[in-house]
Amino acid sequence: MGNKRARNPRHVVYLAVRGGAALTFVLSALLLREGTFAGLLCMGAGLVAMLTCLGVNAGGPGELAGATAQRRAYERIRPPQGDWPPFDPERVVNGELVRPDS
Repeated sequence: MGNKRARNPRHVVYLAVRGGAALTFVLSALLLREGTFAGLLCMGAGLVAMLTCLGVNAGGPGELAGATAQRRAYERIRPPQGDWPPFDPERVVNGELVRPDS
């Protein structure tokens, strides 16, 4: 049967809202008589279609790609975990770390 992708309920709702907004827009623009009702319906459908775009990519691969690069950079510069500072404070003389005498 080919490669069938399982539909996520979130995708189904998104497509239903977008499809309904597009259908309402076309019906209000082409089939309704000119007037305030048709204009408001057309503008409302356009607004609904536009607002559904706001959260489309939240958590998607595009957003995660940037987050992955940022997380890698953060891990590279993160200070070491554990005791801080990693040396005995007694070894600091005039703001410089002094090696113990051997």
